[in-house]
Amino acid sequence: MRTNWWEILLGILFLVLCLIGGLALSEQTAPKPVIGVLRFAGVIDFDSADYLINVLDVARKDDSVAGVVMEILSPGGYSTSSESIYYSMLRLRDEKPLVVYVDGLAASGGYYMAVAGNRIYAPPSANLGNVGARSMQPEDPVLFPDELSTGPYKLSGGSRFDSIRQLELVRDSFLGNVVQQRQNAAVNPLNIPPEEVGEARLYLGSEAVAVGLADLAGGRSDAILGAAELAGITDYDVVDLAEHEGVEPPQPIGVSFAAQAAALAQQAPPETVFLLDSRIPLAHSLSASQVEAHLLSLRNADMNPVSSATQNQAAPPAFLKNILPAGDALQ
Repeated sequence: MRTNWWEILLGILFLVLCLIGGLALSEQTAPKPVIGVLRFAGVIDFDSADYLINVLDVARKDDSVAGVVMEILSPGGYSTSSESIYYSMLRLRDEKPLVVYVDGLAASGGYYMAVAGNRIYAPPSANLGNVGARSMQPEDPVLFPDELSTGPYKLSGGSRFDSIRQLELVRDSFLGNVVQQRQNAAVNPLNIPPEEVGEARLYLGSEAVAVGLADLAGGRSDAILGAAELAGITDYDVVDLAEHEGVEPPQPIGVSFAAQAAALAQQAPPETVFLLDSRIPLAHSLSASQVEAHLLSLRNADMNPVSSATQNQAAPPAFLKNILPAGDALQ
């Protein structure tokens, strides 16, 4: 049986029309990929870290999420919580693009989060950096007469020297991760030595870009475009990531960073290590005005010298008595 050429042509035309119709229908019914924006504004504690990690883990497994923009406004917080968020962000980055936008402040633990991104965008007037660790002044171990312990450090966990050494280890881990991530940054690698990063300076956004602690100057829209570029998509929707994944955010605290940090420090055990903006005084530490008053008193003493015996017998200022361990002297 012979097939006419027009029958073949008609069959091809029918297939083409089916293909065009199928593509048009798929565009209307298939969901677009999304760029999810996850905002974090606050001090990093156990609750906020748990919330962020939950959202990041759900987004990592969600095929509709093509990329994530993390928007950070944080002075830092607990060291363990900051580290946990950092490693969760790295796991997400292994599977899909993760871009960070610094909304004014990413200091200490907040910057620890930021370096986990493929790119860091920061406005020129933002503040970021402050790479380092802090803790309360360590106390000497105490043996209580009505308790038994199997070692001198069972009740305290270690000596003052152990606390100092552990603080340095936390700092070294933080610094090492920052240097590793920024030296290998694809857009704007770190161009200052690790020793300078470890000085814990807080940089303006424009300065951070100049030294390689951030990649590009820009805002949220730039970060979204950057995430889409890395994901290789041009047609997408932008969504609130937590809302998209159905994860309820913690209740907003509604107080200043300093008040949040003070509450955090007051509730924390004495040995807690913080990755916290150094401009915020920890509870039981000296305020800037007290330090200034003490330095002025020392300067006045130099301008009005008294006998060395009187100087050696002088008691420390009243506000220092509560923070200097017994036996310690001002140097």
